Amino acid sequence: MQKATQVATHKNNNVILLAPTGSGKTLAYLLSALSKLKQKNEVQALIIAPTRELVLQIESVLKQMKLDLKVNSCYGGHPFSIERKNFSVPPSILVGTPGRIKDHIERATFDTSSITQLVFDEFDKSLEFGFTNELKFITKQLDNVQHKILVSATKTIELPDYLDFDNPYTIEFEEKEKASLSIQKIIVPKDEKLEGLIAVLNNLKKGQNAIVFSNHRDACDRISEQLDNRGIIYALFHGGLEQKQREFELTKFRNGSVQILVATDIAARGIDIPDLDYVIHYQIPYKEDSFIHRNGRTARMKASGTSILILTEEDYVPEYLGEDPSLFDLKENVRIGKPDYITLHINKGKKDKISKFDLVGYFLQFDFMKKDDLGLMEVNDFDSFIAIKREKANLTIKASQGKKLKKKSPKISIA
Repeated sequence: MQKATQVATHKNNNVILLAPTGSGKTLAYLLSALSKLKQKNEVQALIIAPTRELVLQIESVLKQMKLDLKVNSCYGGHPFSIERKNFSVPPSILVGTPGRIKDHIERATFDTSSITQLVFDEFDKSLEFGFTNELKFITKQLDNVQHKILVSATKTIELPDYLDFDNPYTIEFEEKEKASLSIQKIIVPKDEKLEGLIAVLNNLKKGQNAIVFSNHRDACDRISEQLDNRGIIYALFHGGLEQKQREFELTKFRNGSVQILVATDIAARGIDIPDLDYVIHYQIPYKEDSFIHRNGRTARMKASGTSILILTEEDYVPEYLGEDPSLFDLKENVRIGKPDYITLHINKGKKDKISKFDLVGYFLQFDFMKKDDLGLMEVNDFDSFIAIKREKANLTIKASQGKKLKKKSPKISIA
């Protein structure tokens, strides 16, 4: 895919890349964009993505490549002033959401005349989220774009006139080796759907994880209440939460301190969650595309995964399901345990000159701490999160009192 994309973008000014979720299309278009950059302190490539989570994922991929160039990310949910200050030295690549990029253009925080490459990632999702006016505005301000890439996991997209996407060359990738996705179901009485879901979740083994999808926020909230009542640890993710809270919920799920993510379809695309064992459909989506994208969270990159439908006898089963799913082997008298890890919050981050290396050194200074006790960590501008073995959490908080982190006094707490 990466090679085909590079060849196509060198021969064609307008390219559409259609590829399934989890196939590596982000790296494919990034490599193509990087090959056209010049050694100049100006914004040359603009990548537009519909959600903050996808923006951060793209930025993360670029940082992992350890390139000698500057990348800025722009999105809502944190101060505009921080982003404006970051433009004091212009980045080569700018990644952002439509609304925030529009704000920056209106306030002239960067020069748009230097942009020669434009990438629309998850373009169909941007339209679905109602960003048409923002996209129209942005494209109208870009007079010197020479190369455009439109990326989507959905084939059924219409190209609006304002994109000026003449004679596009389309690259379409389907997985040659189908990942091992098993679609199964459980059938429960009409009034016992939540009980059925709890029974499925109690079948999760230690180290396994699952996303529970619902069509509406209120269903997520009902599930959330039931999990709270039963003492089951989970994370919640839907559009009604503040962006900062959504990112925190994802952090806990990614680092394994929660096994369950209760979510609407906003979690079906554009977030980085590797190695997912189960996708659970508490409610079946109305559209086949949504069903495909949900299932695309698991069985990624040739891995195996299971998709489970929670059905009542009265539920409508759409034709797009095809063959009747087999019954999930629901074991009785089992209960999901607590994850091995818990997340700690540290009130210091990048702006305090704190790195992941600093955090590892800080926690390993304690005699009771071993390398295996530390899990994934994320360092943000003003704070950090680290997964730590659950039994070491309170001991760590107590031991950290009075201990300096790069001559600063951190406040550490259970997140």
